[in-house]
Amino acid sequence: MRPILVMATLPLVAAFLQADPALAATELRCPPSLTVQAQPEAPGGWSPYPAKDLHSFAGITLIEGDRASQMVSDAPASLAPDREVKRGRSLVQAWEFAGARREPVFLLCRYRNTRATLAIDLPREIRRCTLTLETDLRGAVVEEPKNAPQLACR
Repeated sequence: MRPILVMATLPLVAAFLQADPALAATELRCPPSLTVQAQPEAPGGWSPYPAKDLHSFAGITLIEGDRASQMVSDAPASLAPDREVKRGRSLVQAWEFAGARREPVFLLCRYRNTRATLAIDLPREIRRCTLTLETDLRGAVVEEPKNAPQLACR
């Protein structure tokens, strides 16, 4: 059963990386923005007018376990970074996947000012994910950074 699951995820990864085929063999990244169709719920007497909202990349969550069950869970099994390093005005978080994984892991891309997310299974070949976030002078992560967070999974 497991080989079918792995083969089923490969087309998803290829489609996800279609924007830059050079990255397909080595790297996985979240799209830089997400368009969300907003459909307002109008109270009696009001007319709703839908709109498309563009949201910029905000960060990631790596979650261990079955994606379908974890996404409906009140407390998904998110993985804490294995290491965090401050470099100047940045915080670099790293997740390491050196050994064989007992459970599947998926990457959840989060976007500013929306609860909408994108998810993709993390291919077993991926050994490390790093996320670089902008910080202020005190070292706190900036909520509205000048530069988008930088993600690399290899």
